[in-house]
Amino acid sequence: MSRQRRREKLRLFAGLAAAILVIAGFALVLYMIETKSSLREMLGDTGSWGHHKTAGHVVTVDDTDYAYTDEIQTYLLIGTDASGDLEKNRGKYGDLADFLVLLVINNTKETYGFLQIDRDTITFVNVLDEEGKLQGSTQEQICTAHWYGPTEEIRNANTAAAVSDLLGGLNIDGYYVLDMKDVGAVNDAVGGVTVTIEDDLTSIDPAMKKGALIKLSGKQAEAYVRARMSVGDGTNVSRMRRQRSYMQSFYTQVMSDLKEDPNYLNDLYDTLSGIVISDAPRGDMSGIANTLSQYENKGILLLEGENGESDTFGDGERHTEFYPYTESILGTLEDMIGIEPVTDELLENVEIQEWKDAEEGSGADNE
Repeated sequence: MSRQRRREKLRLFAGLAAAILVIAGFALVLYMIETKSSLREMLGDTGSWGHHKTAGHVVTVDDTDYAYTDEIQTYLLIGTDASGDLEKNRGKYGDLADFLVLLVINNTKETYGFLQIDRDTITFVNVLDEEGKLQGSTQEQICTAHWYGPTEEIRNANTAAAVSDLLGGLNIDGYYVLDMKDVGAVNDAVGGVTVTIEDDLTSIDPAMKKGALIKLSGKQAEAYVRARMSVGDGTNVSRMRRQRSYMQSFYTQVMSDLKEDPNYLNDLYDTLSGIVISDAPRGDMSGIANTLSQYENKGILLLEGENGESDTFGDGERHTEFYPYTESILGTLEDMIGIEPVTDELLENVEIQEWKDAEEGSGADNE
């Protein structure tokens, strides 16, 4: 199955949801922009946000088809961040997607987990023109997917498409967008998050010494999850490690408060109403929290791979690149959604056979 066909089959459900990943343990409350109907059609969307549960689908990794029949839900958090004048020099429209985390809920196995994706990951990215029309695809850092497209919703959908492609065409049921400069407001809304400082950030704040235990203020929280070039070894790997520690501490704090006050998340929703735009029903948060509280948390997963450098942007500078191992992608998918190679025996599954018939029909139509 071609990458283009996988992208055309991507089912992206848009809407606004302020606290889904907060409930699940993520450190940030999200801003989601609803996708226009024309964009939904372009990406093959046929449903509505929050009610779609995928099962009986196929992912394709290294030209091999793998089926999964578990009932899953997937939600992508996109943390955007401006990066100087680089994108302006290239004539792009949006900021980079510097932070990417995919929440995967497996309703069959009653588990959930997070996949943190390195923004430097090299994968196929759709190149869109000023009208949002597809011009082709190129291998770039996955963060650049958010550059392309004239509107925010198109850039968000393009980023979700790149993550889907990286994971073999895995359906992305929803995407959420937060400007990383708003992390501090979310941090303050929960009374501050306590972390052990993992890198020396005294160049930013004298109190943020390596090894110090600190309840972060909003300004400190933003620095903790965003700082890179001026901190430690200056790599995104180190920044991702700090982001994971913040996520885990935030999760512990929110779940503790929720046990003390079952209405806590609804109150948090109201507190952030002036910061986060949402049309998700207010009571949905507690219901989702109750579901996830009964599921096994598989934690935060990472893809293994190797790093390199090249003039990625044609600007004469060397930029870090991350190449995930195929075996790691397959192992992660197996762990989170349960996959197995498509065989004749497996095709006895009605849903898988329907998928194969649809693929064959689509191929015939394109000949």
